[in-house]
Amino acid sequence: MHVFRDKRMTAIGRDMDYKFVGPMDPLKFLDKFLPTTSIKEPPTRNWSNAVSKLKDVGKGQGNSAEKHMYDSLIMTLADFCPSLQLVNTSDDTDNVNWVHQPGLIKPDISAYTKESGITHNDITRTEFWMELKWVDLDDGFDDRKGNPLEKDTEQAEDTRDQLSTYAGAQLISQFRTHAFSVQLTRHHARLIRWDRGGAVVTKKFCYHKESHLIDFVWRYDRATREDRGHDPSITEVEDEERAKKVRDALGMDKEARVWDFHVTDDKGKTEVFTGGKMDFRGIASPSGRCTRCFFVLDSQDQIRYLKETWRILSDNLKPEGKVYERLKDAGVSHIPEVVISGDVKGAWQATQTSKYTTKANKGVHLRSHQHYFIVFAQIGTPIKDFKNSLQLVQGIAHAIEAHRDAYEKAGVLHRDISVGNILITNDGEGLLIDWEFSKFIESESPRTVERVGTWQFMSARILHYRPGEVEHVLGDDLESFYHVLCWLVLMHGCHGLDVNTVARTITRTYDGWTGTRKDDRDPQSGGGKGANFVVSFMKKEARLERGPLADLIYDLEKAFKVRYQDPESDDPDLSDGEKAKQDTRDKRKRERVATSAWTLERFNKALEEKEKLQEQTRDPERGPKLAQLADDTDPKKNRKRKKTYSELEAEDLEEVDEDDEGYSEPPLKKRRTKL
Repeated sequence: MHVFRDKRMTAIGRDMDYKFVGPMDPLKFLDKFLPTTSIKEPPTRNWSNAVSKLKDVGKGQGNSAEKHMYDSLIMTLADFCPSLQLVNTSDDTDNVNWVHQPGLIKPDISAYTKESGITHNDITRTEFWMELKWVDLDDGFDDRKGNPLEKDTEQAEDTRDQLSTYAGAQLISQFRTHAFSVQLTRHHARLIRWDRGGAVVTKKFCYHKESHLIDFVWRYDRATREDRGHDPSITEVEDEERAKKVRDALGMDKEARVWDFHVTDDKGKTEVFTGGKMDFRGIASPSGRCTRCFFVLDSQDQIRYLKETWRILSDNLKPEGKVYERLKDAGVSHIPEVVISGDVKGAWQATQTSKYTTKANKGVHLRSHQHYFIVFAQIGTPIKDFKNSLQLVQGIAHAIEAHRDAYEKAGVLHRDISVGNILITNDGEGLLIDWEFSKFIESESPRTVERVGTWQFMSARILHYRPGEVEHVLGDDLESFYHVLCWLVLMHGCHGLDVNTVARTITRTYDGWTGTRKDDRDPQSGGGKGANFVVSFMKKEARLERGPLADLIYDLEKAFKVRYQDPESDDPDLSDGEKAKQDTRDKRKRERVATSAWTLERFNKALEEKEKLQEQTRDPERGPKLAQLADDTDPKKNRKRKKTYSELEAEDLEEVDEDDEGYSEPPLKKRRTKL
């Protein structure tokens, strides 16, 4: 049924803008993605009688017409999928992934294996799903020649947002390489295949005149688990005694499912890790890296930290395990130890969507992704959970040391300094993690056309220019450390600002942006950050509690200010001699923030007053207050607004890392104008 604009669905839908490809011929779609070569029983192709029965599906009248379609479709299609149970789930919500905002996930028809015995809505077990619309105006796509595939109407956007939300929930709550769904209107249908690169959409076809819908159900019923999209590298532990042992060791829920993760390195060595207690789950978008992290046990029952992701395939980006190998060989400090890493091998372990762009997908720039595992020996907590200023300052100082060593000893620039990429271990050590977007300095690869990093913490200089106009340099990462420090202090530290002022400051400084093209796909920002430097906001307005932390922030603010103010030597009242002296001073100031030495020295100076830093504890109430404020000030007229990184973090949801791919987009995209 039609779902009117829901801010949660809109947030997911925006992440899928420009990521649908097609329209693909339905038979080509079926032969490519659900081939009959592995099916022993050949299709009869003589389904004319069954197809004609589908004419009755769209004969309902009035408000109940669409609901009549559900049961009618189920009855007709059931004969062609004997191993599957088709269930009307249109009024049965599943709250998976949305514990703070329930009632979202409810496809009209869901398919389950009969073996599972499921007869209710459970997206964690769904095989495929169908979403039905009564009128063609609700079709999310346009087949007309010369028109973009993604139809530009409010109804179409609502439909795509809904489809994307359901697909995202299915992919993030299961272990899948891809998933299938069907979009239907009164007389037409489209088949859709989702993977981490986007979605392939077929041309619409009349399902009561052409057999593609029945063919899809028939093929899916007989397809291998791998062709259905189930990931063979992650298998469920069926031995209950073994599963219970793992649950007890990892502190998992009694009913939690336990999994074996098969990790193979590039030399062919395979290790199996068992567990499934999730530590991090990103935003439930169908596309992107879908980074998920788990506590697992190795073969010696040692607790390890496993990261599962879909890395971007690019000549400019090395597999993260290779980066860590280089860092370790160079003796870089304050990084986690890698146990094993490698690409997952298999038929569908690389995304397929980017292979099928057409003329209707003009302007679409899709990335290819490869399924990837990396396992770490150490386990830490996110720096956003710091207990006092000592943990905060020391954690960032250690991360800067790691960053310095990586740059100077290994020739690696991180390029994604953010709140989510610094951990604190139990003994207080800070770890700099997530090196997957780093760059080898000696690399002669062309300048990337996208920004790399997390929007809220990128330097004002990088955000001021369009992607590719300036190179990401060491000084930009050092400035990002400063923004991480200020963001955390404003969100959780000791200062005298009220919650409303904090919310406005965070939005203006870290979440703000301006568009630069009609479709706003090249946004710019940095104005808030740059302005704060120029007016010394943290020193003059933030009302920080006196002490070594405040002094550190003031000195850093003054130092990085030089990147955004006019040189003092430009003063027309200066004599030539005075200008020369001032030029030297200006150059010295710029050099100071272009290398790590001064910044690290200033952090270490603050750490000389450990007792004072330890006495400054985090404000435990500000985060919940900011979350409540975000809920209370979300007017209906702004329902299309995507929640900012800061609001999501305040709600204790996990970090929204750029567009979940590492190439940064602003928190609020502005392409859609029809509100």
